[in-house]
Amino acid sequence: MRNYQLTPDQRRLFSRQGFLRLPGSFPPHLVRRWRQVADHLEQQALEVHSQGLHGRDFCVVEDRVGPRLMRYDNLLAHASELLIETLACPAMMALARELCGPGAVPLHADLLYKHQHPHPVINWHQGAQHDRRFPYLNIGLYLDDADQGDGCLRYVPGTQHGAQPIEALSEHYGWSPPGVVEQPARAGDILVQDMMILHGSQPKRSEGVRRTLYVEVRPWQAVMESGSQSSQWADLRRRWMSQVLARADEADWPLDWGQYPRKEEALSELVSEIEACWEPPLPAVWASRDVYHPEYPVPSDLRPQEHKTEMRQLVT
Repeated sequence: MRNYQLTPDQRRLFSRQGFLRLPGSFPPHLVRRWRQVADHLEQQALEVHSQGLHGRDFCVVEDRVGPRLMRYDNLLAHASELLIETLACPAMMALARELCGPGAVPLHADLLYKHQHPHPVINWHQGAQHDRRFPYLNIGLYLDDADQGDGCLRYVPGTQHGAQPIEALSEHYGWSPPGVVEQPARAGDILVQDMMILHGSQPKRSEGVRRTLYVEVRPWQAVMESGSQSSQWADLRRRWMSQVLARADEADWPLDWGQYPRKEEALSELVSEIEACWEPPLPAVWASRDVYHPEYPVPSDLRPQEHKTEMRQLVT
C-alpha cells in the first residue's frame, strides 16, 4: 500500500484548475531542518553581499529597508542529503508518480524568500512555456505560513493550457482578473501547480520572511524530445532521480518503471557532475512592458504619496 496517495477528485481538480494544495503533507521534521538551512543560506548570502561580492546561486536585492535575500538556487549543491530525503518523502513521491508519471525527474530545486513590503512583488507570469505533450510541475513546499491577504499566491484557474495576454489582463484587472483564486497555505503544506498556470503574488504586509522550497519535476522524455537541454543534462537528472528512489520506500514507486540507472554512485560525485554541467532553465514569461493600474502591482495603500499622484494623473 502506498504511504501517500492522491484521490481521484484531487487528480481531476489539478487537471481542471492547474493547481492543488496538499495540507500538512510535508513532514514536520523536514520543515524544521529546511528552516535551519534557509536561515544559514540567508546569513551566508548577506555576508557575501556585504563584501561587495556576488554569488551565482543567490540574489540579494537592495530596497529602502536594506539588502534582503530574494532567492537561493541550486539547492542540490548546498543541502544534498536533505534534498534527496525531501524528494523521497511520500507526498513528493505521490506527485511524481501520479501527476508526472513514468520517467519523472527533478530538474531544479530553489528557495524563495518573501519579505515585508517593499520587497519585490511577484507580478503575473507563466512558468516555462512548452508544447504540453508531457506534464511539467512546479511544487512548492512551505516552510512558513502564507496567509490570505498577506501576499500569498494568486492563480487564474484554467490558464495553464496556453499563452495568456499578461499585459492586457494586468492593465484591465490588476490583481483581480475573472476567476482569480487567492490560495493561502500553512507551513508544512505542499502546493503543486502546472508550470504554465498564470500566477503571481501581492506584497507581503506582515513582518518577517516567508520561505518556500520550489522543485520542478518533468518526465525525462520531455526534456529529451524538446531539445531544451542537452542529453547529458537530462541523463544527470535521471541519475539524480535514482538517488531519490534509492532513499524512498519501495512501496511508493512502481517496480516496472525501470527508466533509471541502477548503478550505485556517491551522491557527492553526482552533485559535482551536475555542477560542472550547468545549463540555464527554461525561462518564465512575464509582461513585455511596464503595466499601469491603480492597484497593480503595488496596491495603492502601500504606494508613496508621490506615486499615487502620478497614477491619478495617468488614470484621468
